[in-house]
Amino acid sequence: MTAVFPHKNNTSMNKSNTLYWKTATDPAERIEVRLVLNSYIDNDNLYVGLESRSKDNPECWESYTDITVNLNSLPPFHAYVDNRECNRHVHDFLTNNRIAEPAGFEYQGFRMFRFNPDRLKELAPEQFKTISAKLPPQDDMIKDIIYQKRRFPLRTVQDIHGIYLVSSKELEEYLIEGVRNLDAAANELLDGICLFCSTLELRYLTDAELIETIYAQ
Repeated sequence: MTAVFPHKNNTSMNKSNTLYWKTATDPAERIEVRLVLNSYIDNDNLYVGLESRSKDNPECWESYTDITVNLNSLPPFHAYVDNRECNRHVHDFLTNNRIAEPAGFEYQGFRMFRFNPDRLKELAPEQFKTISAKLPPQDDMIKDIIYQKRRFPLRTVQDIHGIYLVSSKELEEYLIEGVRNLDAAANELLDGICLFCSTLELRYLTDAELIETIYAQ
């Protein structure tokens, strides 16, 4: 398990979205909590935690528990959820509050959940804005390119040195065949696209990760 945790901040929350947590004590208590969002330092995976009101000063909030664990790189808004010990009711907490739903995978005993971006934005708007800036573009940032009457995904990435086109391995295969058949359009496209990768990489890798791969070729 990666032992790198994010730095948390104390951004104020939307007071109309009050959340309550069922403790693992006997008898169980119902305490007021608020969501904390961040990203893990080493891979920008989503971090979700909770803060509770301080017993000494109810006007102050203090760290209560970590909901997510950082095991390996995951697509945006997916995370493994820690349901050990004091978090034994976390699955119900996430689903009942429409924060996340099970994604159907499990690793090292932890279930993967897909977190609801709209709900996260509603519960922690300022923190959501910060983590969103580190995510790869959404699907509407991937355009279509047509070659031989077939549609292929095309994404534009950029850094301070330039702008680069990235597309799928499937298109690369078609273009290579087109070049063999002396298709000038195929040759032009093949020269203009800097990287061909899998559809998952095209959708989920950040600009920086794709550009790093381009430079490493």
